[in-house]
Amino acid sequence: MRLLGILALALLALDASAARLQVRGVVTDAATREPMGDVLVRVYKNGVKQHVFNTGSGGHYDVTLDNGADYVIRFSLPGRVTKCFGIDTHGPAWEGDRSTAQVEVEMTLFEQVDGLDLSFFDMPMGIARFTPMTGYLTWDRGYEEHIKPEADRLYAEVMLRRDQTLAKHP
Repeated sequence: MRLLGILALALLALDASAARLQVRGVVTDAATREPMGDVLVRVYKNGVKQHVFNTGSGGHYDVTLDNGADYVIRFSLPGRVTKCFGIDTHGPAWEGDRSTAQVEVEMTLFEQVDGLDLSFFDMPMGIARFTPMTGYLTWDRGYEEHIKPEADRLYAEVMLRRDQTLAKHP
């Protein structure tokens, strides 16, 4: 039992000094691509909320993720559809590697529409896997191809309803 405790501590120490992933980017309006300020960013690690902060006026966010966890990064703003993406940081790492890999991810938000069920966007809009040993981040293209048709359909419906509302109330 004592050996298991020592082994667990050694593994924790190894993980603390392995390559980590820094995720940063900007949150923009889906229609105009203009940065959106004051967006609430929530970072969940293994299902538990770890960080909560707001983007500045330029819409920027920046978070460094620990290894050995599943993350969901969720973006929300009143009147906009909340969206998120997931990152898996499990995997072997080189002992003593204190490097940080960086990735830029733009998140686009669009308007809520009354009477339209947009709960589909509660799911991650992308899923990535970070390998600490190599520092590589790969996106699950199969997942994206699977959800893209429904995401595109719903977004087109949002834009249609927005245009209809603008036509009625110029």
